[in-house]
Amino acid sequence: MLEQAAELSTEQKEKAVIDLALHKRKRVCDLTKDDFLSSKLAHEVLKKTGIKRVSDLCKEVEQNLLNKINKGSNALTNTRFLHTEPHHDDLMLGYLPFIVRHTRDPQNYHHFVCLTSGFTAVTNKFMREKLGWLSSYINTPEFEALNEQDYFLPENLNGRDRDVWQYLDGVAANSASMKHNGIARRLLRDLIVVFDERNFQNLKDRIIELDSYFEKQYPGKKDLEYIQRLKGMSREYEAECLWGYFGFTCESVQHLRLGFYKGDIFTEDPTLDRDVRPVLDLLKEVKPDIVSVALDPEASGPDTHYKVLQSITEALKLYEKESGRSDIKVWGYRNVWFRFHPSEVDIAIPVSLNMFSIMESSFINGFVSQKDASFPSYEHDGPFSELAQKIQVEQFQQLKTLLGREWFYEHQSPLIHATRGFVYLKEMNLQEFYKLSRELKQAAENR
Repeated sequence: MLEQAAELSTEQKEKAVIDLALHKRKRVCDLTKDDFLSSKLAHEVLKKTGIKRVSDLCKEVEQNLLNKINKGSNALTNTRFLHTEPHHDDLMLGYLPFIVRHTRDPQNYHHFVCLTSGFTAVTNKFMREKLGWLSSYINTPEFEALNEQDYFLPENLNGRDRDVWQYLDGVAANSASMKHNGIARRLLRDLIVVFDERNFQNLKDRIIELDSYFEKQYPGKKDLEYIQRLKGMSREYEAECLWGYFGFTCESVQHLRLGFYKGDIFTEDPTLDRDVRPVLDLLKEVKPDIVSVALDPEASGPDTHYKVLQSITEALKLYEKESGRSDIKVWGYRNVWFRFHPSEVDIAIPVSLNMFSIMESSFINGFVSQKDASFPSYEHDGPFSELAQKIQVEQFQQLKTLLGREWFYEHQSPLIHATRGFVYLKEMNLQEFYKLSRELKQAAENR
C-alpha cells in the first residue's frame, strides 16, 4: 500500500519509523541510514517523503511523540465531558488516569454514561451472595426504620446516594459488614422496583424464590427478562460506587440500557428510535465539549463495543445538525480488548505507580462482581485492572525505548519522573470521527 500511495500521511511515516526503532531497540533519534536501508518499509517511507537526511525524519517523529506526551500531561479547564462506555468498567480500564486528572478542576463538568445493561457479566453465584447479605439485613431494626422513612422508595435519590456512601464508608473502614450493608440496601431497592412490591414479607418470599432460581440455573443460559434487569442493576450500582470514589453522586452517572443488548449470542443492530434517540437526548442534556467512545472495531473485542460506537456516531450526526455545534471533540479509547499503535494516537497520558494503586483499589472494591470475570481475556487470568496495568506498562516501555530512559529520568517534571505507564487516546473532530466510524462499518459489512 505504501508503494501505491501518492503521499504518505503523518501516521504512516510515524508507524514505519517507530516500528523500525522498536525492532532495532534504538531511540528514534539514533536511527541511521543503514537502519532504514535494512527495512523495506522504512526505506520506502524515506524515498516517498523525499527527505534527504534521515535525521530530519527522525526529529519530526520524535517531536510528534513529545507533543503527544505534552498533551497528555496537561488538563483542560472549563470543559464539559460526556464519558461513554459500552460496559460499566470500560472507562476506568480505558483512561481512568486522564479522567481523574480532569476531575481535580471544579470548573470542569463530568457526566458518565454506560450504554448497555451489562447483565451478562454478572454470575448466578454472585447474585446468590448478594441475596444472602440481604437476608441477613432485611430483618434488622435498621432496615425496618429505613423503610418507614421511605428510604427505599425508587424516587428517593438521596437514598440511592446513601447506598453508595454506605459502601464506600465500608471500603474506607475496611469493613466487610459495612460494604455488605450498602450492597443489601441497593439490592432491596432494586427488588422493590423490579417487582413493584414494598411489603417486606412478600420481598422475603421473593428472595427465597430468586435464590432457588440462581442455584438451579446453569451458567450461560439466557435469563428471564426481569432477572436480566436485576443483574444489570448490580452493574449499575457498581459503576455508581466507582465514580463515588471520586466524589460524584448518582446524578452524574447514567444508565441507558440500549435495547439492542439482549443477551443473545448474535446481538441486533442498533435502530434509530430504540438506540440512537436516547443518546441524542443525552447529548442535548449534557451539551458536551468532549465525548469519549470505546474505539474497538467489530470482531476485535466485544461486539457490543462496535454497536455502541455506531449508536453514538448517528446520535452525534443528529446533534450536530440540530445544535449547529461542529466544535465537539471525540476521544477514542481502548482497554483490554484492543490496542493502539503509538502512531495512531494524539494523546499519551503518563501513569504513575500511585495511579496504578488507585485503579486496582477502585476496580477490586467497585466492581465486586468482576473479581472472577465471566468473560476473561486470553492474555491474563485475573482481574481486568491487572491486565490494563500490564498494557499501560508495555506502552511506557515502548516510549522509553523510542525517547530514551534519560528523557524520563532527567526531565524537570515530577509527573514525568513518576511515569511507569502510558494511556493512549485518539482525538478527532466530528468529521474525522464520522469517517473512521464509516470505515469500520464498511469493513464489518465486507467481511
